[in-house]
Amino acid sequence: MRPHLVVRLLLTAIVITTATPAVAGPLPPGGSFVDDDGNIHEGSIEAIAAENITRGCNPPANDRYCPSGTVTRGEMAAFLVRALGLVDDGGGDLFVDDDTSIFEGDIDRIGAAGITRGCNPPANTDYCPDDPVTREQMAAFLVRAFGYTDPGAGDWFVDDDTSIFESDIDRLRVAGVTLGCNPPANDRFCPRDPVLRDQMASFLTRALGLTPMVPPPRPVAVLETVVTGLSSPTYLTSPPGDQRLFIVEKRGTVRIFESGALRPGFFLDVRSDTLNGGETGLLSLAFHPEYATNGRFYVYQSGSLQPGGSGHHTSYIYEYSVSADPYDADESSRREILAVDQRAPNHNGGQIEFGPDAMLWIGLGDEGGQDDTYGNGQDLDTLHGAMLRIDVDAGSPYAVPSDNPFVGAAGRDEIWAYGLRNPWRWAFYGGDLYIADVGQNAREEVNVVSLAAGAGSNFGWCDWEGTRSHAGFANCPGSASGVTFPVAELSHSAGNCSITGGRVYDGSALPDLVGHYFYADLCRGHLLSFEWAGGAVTNAKDWTGELGTIGGIWSFGSDSDGELYIVRGSGTVLRLAAG
Repeated sequence: MRPHLVVRLLLTAIVITTATPAVAGPLPPGGSFVDDDGNIHEGSIEAIAAENITRGCNPPANDRYCPSGTVTRGEMAAFLVRALGLVDDGGGDLFVDDDTSIFEGDIDRIGAAGITRGCNPPANTDYCPDDPVTREQMAAFLVRAFGYTDPGAGDWFVDDDTSIFESDIDRLRVAGVTLGCNPPANDRFCPRDPVLRDQMASFLTRALGLTPMVPPPRPVAVLETVVTGLSSPTYLTSPPGDQRLFIVEKRGTVRIFESGALRPGFFLDVRSDTLNGGETGLLSLAFHPEYATNGRFYVYQSGSLQPGGSGHHTSYIYEYSVSADPYDADESSRREILAVDQRAPNHNGGQIEFGPDAMLWIGLGDEGGQDDTYGNGQDLDTLHGAMLRIDVDAGSPYAVPSDNPFVGAAGRDEIWAYGLRNPWRWAFYGGDLYIADVGQNAREEVNVVSLAAGAGSNFGWCDWEGTRSHAGFANCPGSASGVTFPVAELSHSAGNCSITGGRVYDGSALPDLVGHYFYADLCRGHLLSFEWAGGAVTNAKDWTGELGTIGGIWSFGSDSDGELYIVRGSGTVLRLAAG
């Protein structure tokens, strides 16, 4: 038991159980929290985190400490309960104003231990749990909690003479828990200033005799060029567990990058029947989850022009198998899975990917033109403007999963969500689906929906362009209902023009970025990211200041280790790496 707790036992005759110290291993680069780097109290924050005195400030992630946040009286109670290991609540409900506070149990425990007497003397029926703690009040809390009795010579500071807590402040100074508030002179205590969370960490570290823990520096994100010499690459992916990168080229070829070099020749070459122009071409590739054993993969390919006007063509989803040579696809194995007629050359969508449910997901745009020319955005009887979900392991050529939202109801059974203009790149992560949808004249958007609850989502096009009403056109009457609005938007007024949806970082090179979704805009070339946590966007960041602008971002990709790649139409691939 710590010596200060023995003193406290003698003073109060209350049994205090010390918290079991955490076994602190080496701190990860940057430490436990992402928001305290460079803070003068960072070592103390780490010290109390190692003792389980703090768990962070943003549950459930708790990757932030909120060092500049003020400490409320309720939070003060929680800090002290964990620091001292208090378990006795004295029967509970000691105050009348804390019944709805998440800290009520902690408040009762410090009340039972004699650390608080309330906030409304002489009645002291209230605790004021949401009020900020001032530095002078904190002195009183800590003096009672740790049994400090020696005021020394008294009058240590020039600014606390009128404070009712002056003697507590002096005792705190003699105990070495405070040095003052105006270094290097430190002749002031600033008694009426609110206590910040980073300051609280240092107060508790000194009171408990803990050693500050300074983490090693956090790795700095840099961009490194990985591949050059490509022909208009549109996508990058890897089979599960495979260290090779497979890079899709718009002209109708797939190339392999392995062991630091681009292999000569092609894994797949379908240039002869790929329509390559504008937004058409070979647009993506998806490996079956069991590719290692069944050798099957799928491509999204624009087919030849059809009669009926300029740009009229067909989008195909084809299945292929790898040959006996793992570096060469068997092009004769092609099997058509889906063919979708396109009356215009743009808004093809173009990504396919297997979800965590082992179903093949397909993103299709609204078929092209302005203002939803063909009226597909809100039409459930077309596959356009929608996210599709099919089972390629059943049926001929596929089966519709029975839990798709429109099975047995009006609408195409393949549809999982709709109301999209042109979903150009999307990603799965953590049970959620991230969809970047290209806007028209005003807004670019990112939608995030839960796979468990998002089936049937309507993203609003063309009645809505992001959160901006687009009603008033022939096919945009403004009647869309139950719209799921985006969680992030890019405005054209800021120079944005076409969002490029990205991936969620899940690698090991930059552990602080795990769970962060990266995306960009084609015109501005700004790399952007945010973290989706607790149903809200957090930690939003524009990386331009650190990484500069990146021209021609056509796509993003991930390898089998979760590292993030940026695919540029100019023929290069960049990787987000630790510098």
